[in-house]
Amino acid sequence: MSLIEIEKHEVEEERHEPVRIRGFPFFPHFLLREVVVMCLIAGSLILMASLYPAGLLKPADPFDTPTPIYPEWYFLYVFGFLKFWTWDIGPIEAKVIGVTLPMVLWYGLLFMVPFIDRNPSSDIRKRKFAVAMGVIALLGILYFTYYSIVYH
Repeated sequence: MSLIEIEKHEVEEERHEPVRIRGFPFFPHFLLREVVVMCLIAGSLILMASLYPAGLLKPADPFDTPTPIYPEWYFLYVFGFLKFWTWDIGPIEAKVIGVTLPMVLWYGLLFMVPFIDRNPSSDIRKRKFAVAMGVIALLGILYFTYYSIVYH
């Protein structure tokens, strides 16, 4: 019964005017403000570099090796494992194993995660295997990074 009454009464839809968005348009107002900020930052850098110039170090000598030599921070764990691993395995030298094994294990683990852990849940408490593998990998990376710094 109520459906018939609703159909009988024609409801006029209210006309809405488009909402005006207040603010500045991108060009030229916003762009001009960003250009002014970039010029201020570049000018302050040039001013600081001219007032406080960096001192020159000794000239480069290709026959003088500085000590200790460290790789970049993201390769410190590989450097630590290289220092840690001193055993040859058959014809493979310890240096080759020390460089390739951590990289193959780490990136192999990252590649295999979708195939090993097929849990569809995104709750971290329900993904014990993935969390355990991540913690073990992170602890290994931290240990070998520490080992590379201490036993350089």
